[in-house]
Amino acid sequence: MVEEHDGQPEVEYTVGDVVSGTVSGTLIYTHMDNDGIVIDVDDLVGTVMPWDLALAAGESAREHYIGGETVEGLFVWWVNHETRNLGLSVKRNAPGYVEALQRCTVGDVVSATITDFQYNGGLWLDVGGLVGAVGPHELHLAEGESARDRYAVGETIEDLFVWWVDYEGRELYLSLKRNAPDYVEALKRRAVGDVVSGTITDVQPNGSLWLDVDGLVRGVLPEDLALADGESARDRYAVGETIEDLFVWQVNHEKRILGLSVKRNAPGYVEALQRRSVGEVVPAVVTDFQSNGGLWLDVDGLVGTVDPLELDLADGESARDRYAVGETIDDLFVWLVDYEARSLYLSVKRNAPGYMEALQRRAVGDVVSGTVTDVSDGGWLRLDVDGLVGGVAPDELVLADGESAQERYAVGQAIDDLFVWGVDHEDRSLILSVKRNAPGYVAALDAVARGDEIDGVVTSASKWGVVLGVAGVVGWIPARELALDDGESPQTRYAAGDPITARVWQIDHEVRDIILSVRLLTVDFTEGPIALGAEISVTVRGATPRGMRLPIRVLAADSSMSIPPHALSLSTGVPRSFSDGEEIRAVVVELDDEDRPTRLSHRRALDGWDLEVGRLSSGTLVPNAQVMPLAALSDTELREGSAAVDLGPITGFISEDELDRDSGLALMTYSGNETYSVVIESVSVERERGGMAVVSHDRFGERWRELAAGFEVSGEVKGELRDFDGETALLDLGSGLLAQMPARELSDSDPPSKAVFDRVGERFSLRITAIDRDSQAIYVEHRDQWVESLIGEPESETLEFKEVLKGDPDADDAKEMTRQAMRTINAFLNTEGGRLIIGVHDVTREVTGLEGDPGLDADTIEKKIDQATQMLEANLANLEPRDLLNDDLDGLVTWGTPSVRCGTLLVITCKRGPDAGINYVVKGKPEFWVREGSSKKQLRTQSEIRDHLRTRQQRAAAADDGATDD
Repeated sequence: MVEEHDGQPEVEYTVGDVVSGTVSGTLIYTHMDNDGIVIDVDDLVGTVMPWDLALAAGESAREHYIGGETVEGLFVWWVNHETRNLGLSVKRNAPGYVEALQRCTVGDVVSATITDFQYNGGLWLDVGGLVGAVGPHELHLAEGESARDRYAVGETIEDLFVWWVDYEGRELYLSLKRNAPDYVEALKRRAVGDVVSGTITDVQPNGSLWLDVDGLVRGVLPEDLALADGESARDRYAVGETIEDLFVWQVNHEKRILGLSVKRNAPGYVEALQRRSVGEVVPAVVTDFQSNGGLWLDVDGLVGTVDPLELDLADGESARDRYAVGETIDDLFVWLVDYEARSLYLSVKRNAPGYMEALQRRAVGDVVSGTVTDVSDGGWLRLDVDGLVGGVAPDELVLADGESAQERYAVGQAIDDLFVWGVDHEDRSLILSVKRNAPGYVAALDAVARGDEIDGVVTSASKWGVVLGVAGVVGWIPARELALDDGESPQTRYAAGDPITARVWQIDHEVRDIILSVRLLTVDFTEGPIALGAEISVTVRGATPRGMRLPIRVLAADSSMSIPPHALSLSTGVPRSFSDGEEIRAVVVELDDEDRPTRLSHRRALDGWDLEVGRLSSGTLVPNAQVMPLAALSDTELREGSAAVDLGPITGFISEDELDRDSGLALMTYSGNETYSVVIESVSVERERGGMAVVSHDRFGERWRELAAGFEVSGEVKGELRDFDGETALLDLGSGLLAQMPARELSDSDPPSKAVFDRVGERFSLRITAIDRDSQAIYVEHRDQWVESLIGEPESETLEFKEVLKGDPDADDAKEMTRQAMRTINAFLNTEGGRLIIGVHDVTREVTGLEGDPGLDADTIEKKIDQATQMLEANLANLEPRDLLNDDLDGLVTWGTPSVRCGTLLVITCKRGPDAGINYVVKGKPEFWVREGSSKKQLRTQSEIRDHLRTRQQRAAAADDGATDD
């Protein structure tokens, strides 16, 4: 249990362990009324506080325990890894204790007896034999009053609200404040997104703040504070201080608490969050450990969280065993961007090797088993399904009246016969249900008919709509079908248990639920037959990812169906994303015997479909045509002896003989991941049924060489962005001939995926950098791409960014901004040279350009450039060589004004200045600036300047010697 580490015992115990130890002394607390004991546990120091001892009435620790005595069955309820101490308890391991704790739930109101006073001014209590704690911020005290002034050991306190049951530490967290009259009503008036002020009531040792927000309780976690490097919460804040502009990121009505943040309301935070999207893979720095075993992280200034079940940990391993605060974790998958709460939800597990392949083998309708990994306070189950992340909503559980998920399920429990009613490829998870696979459920679903008027009971409400139990099955009413008043939301109109009457709109036998509408109660509910080739409106079921080739599920007419990937996107290889509930157009391409649509095409209903088909003439190259699965084709589309490939707006057929496998049809599997380079031989188009083309793989190389012969290295060309493959943008130079370019040349976001996708179809001026005729690849670069690449670099000794050169002329610091730019130039000259880029924010890296400089008031960018360069030239006259015998500064400072996508920059390049150094003269007084890392520093004494110049000369001489040796 203990290992030596640097001569010190390394704590390996965790909360929940049961240990034995030897009494080594008695704890005497001047701020408490009782004594505890000190326990030696494998040479570690363990402490048992007075309230954690099982003593008879009036008995003291000194009377019950003697030095050298062995105490068995000590429960570890606290581990301090920094000081290597253990918090132990006799009481929390007593017979029946755990069972009594499990009967307590958040929301209970209890009475308790005070056992002692906490060191921070709170109370320890006995709650029917259980250990309870009330923090000072949870007490109703008058100004200047302490807990000791109001309460006494042995006193009973009524109406204590249970706001957390800590099953791990076996403790109840209680509050008087949260049960006060009108508290709940005041909490209901708060919403996520509010910005409030609060008064600090406590600064905790772990760096959290507790605050009073107009009588409401809330803490700010350390990761939500905007602190400088090395600064602690205690350095910045004090009890009684008021903090303004706190962002409300959580309103927890169950625990009656607000979640607040300083960080999530900082300038530029929202803009940085909006540049993130689900599906990204990012690095992040661990900032803290969550109480539930997960991690808090910093993702380039954004708040991120990883739940414990999203970590890839070995059996028995904890997050603290694997990770450390300050550690960087690479390759974290973004599975949710919570714009409302302004945070990122991340996962290690969902980006593990083989995870996506395992997910693609799952389908709606599967019945699986899983192991519970978490039971949330709200009743959600998280599960591990053969390594995949799964979730069961409270509405999808079969519970007895009054029974909670916590009472029925426990972490580590296996659940069989879970019905898969959703496979979310965007956030890489399974959506599961117990209810939809219960006995009699399918029969109950079959008994419901479309158009029925039916009664149900609401089980939950969200901004998207309400879930209800109806006729024994799961029902769903989208928000748009609820007939709400203006400004009203589903949450304000409905609550769990409310009765509701609606009309059955759709019956989805695949996922085993029904879609209802309140709005349709008052309209005629009849639909006539639909013609082949007709354009209809369909509703998307479930969100779908951008950039992944997956079908989308939709509701159309009287049925639920999928639109395959090859029928979704106009651009070859660039699927778009869809949102749950989104209304889209589609063309009917196949009907059943009752004239109901069975196959649809979204791309054929899009504006520009005919134009896209027109691109695909004989001789057009399609370098990344994807083999299509059999399930995506109708009987009329199949061609005997051929396999199908996705050409974008239409389907192409390629002979099996030209494929790299024995049977082309064998490639047409569910995943459809094989791609082939083909050239179109012929095209035929029918507006009603779409179109098809005959293609060849063997002739692709010959046609590529014909087209590439017209291009030369360094030649200027135009290219249209057609696709995005990982870090590479693909541009069409004509007839499908693609060129490759790093995607970062088109976007300054990190990663660039979403920003690049948004530019598909845009044309760019390019320069050819290489043509590899053997591998059939053309490489290009975007004009001024070197500047765009610099924007992604960190500031350093040789690189700095500034947003403006002059700034608002009416501001007090307008001249100071220009002086700061000149001081940076002076620092570069006096060190090793460097570049100053003006027009880029130094933190967010947002490009505002000279166009966004309020000090440049001209009406055109050309005039703004003239103003900026004239201002620069005038200020360079204030640079003065320290050696007046060598006053030639020509060529040391040069500049250019390259245009990038978001604006025009002023890039100032500085060479290494003369050995004697250069002063910058401000109001007749010389200043001497140098670079230290990514900052500049003024040297104020001649001694400092001489030392710096001498060191610089020595470094240059050493570099010269090294070059000579080489």
